[in-house]
Amino acid sequence: MSTGPKDPFEAALADLLIPLAQAMVARGVTIGTATEALKKALVAAAVDASDPPPNDSRVSALTGLHRKDVKRLRAEEAQVPEKRSCSAAALVISYWATAPEYQDKSNQPRDLPRKSNAGQPGFDELVKQTRIDMAPGTVLQTLLDQKLVVKQENGTYRLLTQAFVPTAGSAEQVAAYRATLSAHLAAATHNLLADDNAPRHFDRAVRYSHLTAESVEELRDISAEKAQVLLQDINAKARQLQDRDQDGNQNGRFVVGAYILPKLPPNKKG
Repeated sequence: MSTGPKDPFEAALADLLIPLAQAMVARGVTIGTATEALKKALVAAAVDASDPPPNDSRVSALTGLHRKDVKRLRAEEAQVPEKRSCSAAALVISYWATAPEYQDKSNQPRDLPRKSNAGQPGFDELVKQTRIDMAPGTVLQTLLDQKLVVKQENGTYRLLTQAFVPTAGSAEQVAAYRATLSAHLAAATHNLLADDNAPRHFDRAVRYSHLTAESVEELRDISAEKAQVLLQDINAKARQLQDRDQDGNQNGRFVVGAYILPKLPPNKKG
């Protein structure tokens, strides 16, 4: 029996899983579903960490999973992942809000007809320009359902926001939750596992405590304002670069995000 110091990651694991557990309980996800998801993740991680790809016995040794489970889960890897309408909708909003041809004289997003006419670009052309693999009608319906776009009396469509914020609890929000958290976890995990001299991803946070409710709200407002400006600037630049790069067969990906976690002090009862 080992008497050496315990890996601090083991102690941190429960805290890392608590927010996920809260989401699981709220959405009725039981231990059986969670266990299956964890098995899939462990197999994927073991395969990804090995070169050349390991056999089932090696994956079993690395993960502690039974060889029959490993074989079954590896066979399921070939299944096509579901399309994420939220990613498509976010990209369409990004182009609509930043591309010059979709701006009016006041640099605001134009109201768009469904199809181009009289030299004015339409919504279908906007979706084609983003090069997403989804039908324009499907994307439009997602935006209408999320109340991010409204149809005008003259038949054109108006963008109501410059950011895709899905309805609470919707399938689109689950997809956004998945994409955002997986990206942040991937960056943080890379930094955790990187060699001493290896480059690391930028991952910083500011933490303060012993604040009044008023101070927390002031910091939240300032942070939200500055983060929104940053994300809009990066969004506009990224769209320009993607337009420049689209003629080549490029597959580079980039993610930048921001989060704010205010925690208000409890009200004291007199």
